[in-house]
Amino acid sequence: MTGRNRTDRIMVSCLLLQALVVAPATAEGVDGLQRAPVAAVTQDALGQKGDQNAQTALFLPFDAQTGIAAFWSGPDFIVVADQPVPAMMRASGGTGVFSGLTVTVLDHATLLRIPLPQHPALRLSRQKEGWQLQAPEPASLQKKDGQTALAPSGAAGGGTPPASAAASTSAPAPATTAAATSASATTTTTTGAATSASAGSSSPSPSSTVTLSSTGAALAGKPSSGGGGGAASLHTITAQPAPGYVLFPLQQPGHEFELPDPATGARLLIATSRTASGGVAQAQHAVGYSVRPTLEGVVVEADADQIVMQGTAKGAVLHAVSLHPVPVGLPLPEPVTEASRQKDWQWFGLQEASPATLAAEREEKLAALAKASPRQKKAATFAAAQAAFASGAFQKAAALLADMPETTPDSGSASAAGSATLRPEIALRAASALLAGNLKGAQALAAPEWISLPEFHLWQGLYGLYAGQNSQRTAILLAAGFAQAQHYPAPLRDRIAPAMALYIARYGTPATVRTMEPLPDGPAYDLPRALLQAREGKTETARVALENLTASDDAQRAAIARTEIVRLMQDADLIAPDMAADVYRKLLKGENGASPVPADIRTLTAVGLAQALIRNGEPKVALSVLEGLQPSADVPEDALAEAYRAALYRLVFNGASASLGLPPGSEEELSVTQRTALVAQGLPHVPDGAEKAKLLLGYGHLLLEAGHADTAATAFSQAIAMQADPQARAEGEELLAQAAMQAHQLALAQMALDHAVSPLMPDDLAARKAYDAARVAQARGETEKAQALLAHDESDAGLDLRGQLYEADHRWADAVLVVGRLASRGLPQDGALTEAQRALAFRLATDAAAARDWETLHRLKDWLAGRTLGRERDALFTLLLRQMPRSAASH
Repeated sequence: MTGRNRTDRIMVSCLLLQALVVAPATAEGVDGLQRAPVAAVTQDALGQKGDQNAQTALFLPFDAQTGIAAFWSGPDFIVVADQPVPAMMRASGGTGVFSGLTVTVLDHATLLRIPLPQHPALRLSRQKEGWQLQAPEPASLQKKDGQTALAPSGAAGGGTPPASAAASTSAPAPATTAAATSASATTTTTTGAATSASAGSSSPSPSSTVTLSSTGAALAGKPSSGGGGGAASLHTITAQPAPGYVLFPLQQPGHEFELPDPATGARLLIATSRTASGGVAQAQHAVGYSVRPTLEGVVVEADADQIVMQGTAKGAVLHAVSLHPVPVGLPLPEPVTEASRQKDWQWFGLQEASPATLAAEREEKLAALAKASPRQKKAATFAAAQAAFASGAFQKAAALLADMPETTPDSGSASAAGSATLRPEIALRAASALLAGNLKGAQALAAPEWISLPEFHLWQGLYGLYAGQNSQRTAILLAAGFAQAQHYPAPLRDRIAPAMALYIARYGTPATVRTMEPLPDGPAYDLPRALLQAREGKTETARVALENLTASDDAQRAAIARTEIVRLMQDADLIAPDMAADVYRKLLKGENGASPVPADIRTLTAVGLAQALIRNGEPKVALSVLEGLQPSADVPEDALAEAYRAALYRLVFNGASASLGLPPGSEEELSVTQRTALVAQGLPHVPDGAEKAKLLLGYGHLLLEAGHADTAATAFSQAIAMQADPQARAEGEELLAQAAMQAHQLALAQMALDHAVSPLMPDDLAARKAYDAARVAQARGETEKAQALLAHDESDAGLDLRGQLYEADHRWADAVLVVGRLASRGLPQDGALTEAQRALAFRLATDAAAARDWETLHRLKDWLAGRTLGRERDALFTLLLRQMPRSAASH
C-alpha cells in the first residue's frame, strides 16, 4: 500500500466518523479567498525590541592577500572581496543590525550585501586577521528632522556632511571618534577625531579605521605618527589626474573587476585595497563616469562603455579606450605632425630611409660600439640598439639592450616625460622584446603612464595583441594607430602593420575596420583582405583567396589560411560540423601530406575544432580540446572564453541549440549529473557578466533537476549578482526563492522574494512571485497571508496550493470550489485517466464529502462515468458515495 493510498483510507475513515456527528453544512458558494490582503509590514527590523542587545560588529575573515571595497548601494551596504572566500557563506543571516546579511561567492570574488535602509554611520577597520565592520547600536538611532540618523553624528538633517558639521560645533564628538560597541564585538577600535585637534586626548588605535556617514561621505581616522598627541589625521584616496587618465593611489592595491550595481544595475568598476586606505571621501562627477564615496577601495560608476579601469602597482587607473575617447584626467598633448619630433621616432631612433640605408647605419653603429671606450660603452650600446631596431633586427636590438644596465641614458627625457617609466631606454627595451617574441620583457608597455603619450597607444595595442588581451579594446588601440604604423620605416612597418590588419579584420568592429580603408596592396595583406571579404558576405571570393593562400611560401600564413577556410565553409554551411571537426584534427596532426600547424597557430586551429565539436553536439569532447589552451595573438582571452561559453550552453540547454545559432547535432549521451559536473568545471573560464548569468540560471535548473537545491541556490545567487537588468534580476530572485524553499531555507526564500522587484514586472513573473510567497507563508504556518497572496491566482499551481491551504484549515467548502476549478481543467470527459488525474479526482471527492457537498460528488461520479481511479481508490470512492443521502443520490 502506498503512502498516498494509506492517507486516502485514513481520510475516508475520518469522513465516515464525521458523517455520524456533524450536521449537513451548506456550501457558501463564494470563494473564501476574496478578502482584503494582509497589510504590509511597516516596522523595520532595526527597531524591533530584541535588538537593544544585538551585535554591532561583524568580523570579515579576509586575509592580507585579499583586497576589499565597501560602499552603499541603495538601501544596502556592499562589501566586495577580490577573492572567493567560501567560508563567508556561513556568515549569511547574521545577528543584530547585520541579520539581513547575504553572501554570494563568485568564481573570482565574494559579495556581501547588508540591508541597512536607515544608512547608519559605519566604520571599517583593518585587524590582524581580517576586517571589522561596526554599526551603531539601534538604541543610539534618533529621529532628526524626519530622518533617521546616528545620534553622535554631526550630520544635520539638511544633509550637511558630518565632517563639516563636526567642525562647526563643539557638541557631541563626530562619527569618526570612538563608537561604542556591544559586548559581543571581538575587537574595539578607537580613533581620534578626524576634524578637530581637541579630540587628541583619545589614544590612537593600532589599526586604521574609516567611518562612512549616512550621507555616503567617508571619514577616515588614522593613528598619528606623532609622539604624544594621538590626534588622527584625514587619510583618504585622492584622485591624481594625469594626461589621459586618473590614478587612484593605493598603498597595497588588490584587483579590479566589474559588477552591476545591486540597486540600479549601473556598471560599476571596482578596485580593491588590501590595507586600510580610507576610501573615497566625496562623490566626483565627470563626463562618462562618476566616482562614488566608499568606506574602502574605489568604485566608479561608468556611464560610457569606453571607460575602463586598469590595475597597477601604484593603484587603480581610470581611462577611456575608444576611437573618439571622452576626456579623462588632464588633456593629452597636442599631436605632433612632424615625424622626427614624435617621441616614438626619437626614442626608437627611426629615420626616413631605405632598408639598405638603415642596414648600413646599423653596421656602422655596431662597429662604433666595438671600438667604444668603457666611458662611451653605454651610449654606444643604446645607439646601436636603436639602429638595429630601426632596420628590423629586433632580436639584435633586444640582445644589445639586455647587456646594458637599466639606467636612464638621458635624464632630460625622463624629466620631460614626467615619469620614471616613460624613458627612451624603457620604451626601446619593451618594443624590442615584444617584436623579438619576449612578452615578459615587454611588460613595461602595459603601464598606464603610456596613455599620456598618444604615440605609444599603438604599442600598447601591440602588447595587447601578443598578450592575448581583450580583443575589443586591443582592436581599438590598433585601429587608432594603423595610419601611424604605415608611416614607420619599411622594416618596422612590414613587421607590425600586417599583423595589426589581420587582428582588426578578425576582431574589429565596423568602425575600427574602416580605419584601414583602403587596405594597402601587397601579399602581406591578402589574408586580412580575405577575412574582410568574408565579413562582407563575399563567401566565394573569400574562399578562393584563402584557397590560394594555402599554397603560400610563408608557412605561418598558409597555416592560418587552412584554418580560416574551414571556419569560413562551416559558417556558410558548406560543410557539416562533423566534417569540419575531421579536417581540423588532420590539420593539427599534419595528415594528408600537410605539415602540422606551427605552434603559434595551434590554439587557433584547436579552438576551431572545439567550435565544430560543439555544433556537432559534442560539448564534452570540445571542453577536453579547450582544456589547457592559453590566450594568444590569434585567440585573445575573450575569444577563448566565448568557446567555453558555447560549450557550456550546449551542456546546459541541451537540445536548445537553435536559440544559440548552432545547428542541432547528435547530442552526447550525458546524464544530468555528468552535465552539471562539466559545467561546474568550465564556469571559471567564462568571465562574469550577463552571458554567464544566463548560463548560471540554466545550470541552477539542472541542479534542481538533480536534487541539489543548495547548490542551485548558490548558482542563482551568482546569476543575480551579474545581472544589470532589473527584470532579469527579479526573475533570478524568484528562481532563488524556489531553490531556497526546496532546500528548506525559508529566510533566504523570503529575502529573495523581497528583492524580486522590477518597474515593469511581467504578469507571469508577478504570479509566480505571489505563489512562492504563499508557499513560504504556508511553510511558516501563516495560512491567512498565504490565502490572501493567492486570492487572484488562477494558475494550476496556485489553485493547487490554495486547495491545500483550505484543506489544512478544514475549510472544505472553499476547498471544493478551488479544487473543483482545477479538476474542471484537468479531468478529460472521456478516455483513461493518468495517475495524476486519478489523484485529483479522488481529492475532489474527499473534499466534497467532507463539505457534504453531495451535488459536486454526484457530478463527479457522472463525469467519471465508471472510469477507474485505481483499485483501492475505487473502493474508497464507493464508500464516499454511500454517505450521500438518498435524496441527493437520486438526482
